[in-house]
Amino acid sequence: MAEVVHADVLKQILIRLHVEDLIRCKRVCKSWHSLITSPRFINRHLNRSYNKDRYNNELSSRRVRISHRHCSLVGSSNGLVCIISCINSRKVLVGNPLTREVRQLRLPGWMTHSPPACSGFGYDSSKDDYKLIVGAEKRKNRTCVQVLSLKSNVWRVIREVKYIFCTKIGILCNGALHWIVRDERMKMLIIAYDLSKEEFKEIPQPKGEGCLFRFSTSRLGIVKECLCIFGYACEDDVWIMKKYNVKQSWELLPRHHEWKRSIIHYLSLPKDESFFHHDVGSWFSGNSSRLQFFIDAPIFVESLVSP
Repeated sequence: MAEVVHADVLKQILIRLHVEDLIRCKRVCKSWHSLITSPRFINRHLNRSYNKDRYNNELSSRRVRISHRHCSLVGSSNGLVCIISCINSRKVLVGNPLTREVRQLRLPGWMTHSPPACSGFGYDSSKDDYKLIVGAEKRKNRTCVQVLSLKSNVWRVIREVKYIFCTKIGILCNGALHWIVRDERMKMLIIAYDLSKEEFKEIPQPKGEGCLFRFSTSRLGIVKECLCIFGYACEDDVWIMKKYNVKQSWELLPRHHEWKRSIIHYLSLPKDESFFHHDVGSWFSGNSSRLQFFIDAPIFVESLVSP
């Protein structure tokens, strides 16, 4: 009985530790290593990390950005970060910056000489899998979209969509990736790709379609776990969808809304392409920045998830 109680107390202690501390704890003994690397423990630790940020009244979220002229940050989900190299045959890096685990992928062969028309990365809860989405313009107003499952490591064509993508990186919200596009009639829309159902759908806009035309540089982002529309100019409006996919739930935030602060993690990558071949080492340099400039940056959560 004492051993059972001791094991339960140990779990309660370990679950509260940061990833860097847990990595060191794995070296203590085989039983600790087995516990920390178990799927059950990893999921519990991930959920606790989400809740710790969610109920922090002073913090909006932790976000990740990259400053590297040869790389594009595609997205982040459950602690994994996806980066596309703009050179080196357009390789893709999926890794956990805290555990230093890295996995290399390749884009489809026909996409190695031009940047994707759209891309996105997220978690499919129905299959417990992570998916990378990329699209390439095939002809006028047509984009061929493909998906790569990390479990299968096989590219599949989803379909050709009759859109021009105005925003290139998909914003992850409610299990779907979101972009602003123009259709064949040049009408601006918000579309979403559901990662579990593997289908596209249109997301209703606030007050019809006017808000997208109002900004010459309209963007999508996340505020308080909700999808939002904003412009980069300080005087632009910010619309937030309080209830997902419900038109009536869009709310215009006050111009002088007091933003909570976000912790911005900048990916510190080598200036050359060596990180695609070797251990990336220490990825992060932390900084605290005002939220309104980064609401389109993907949300990062501390986790033990392996790519």
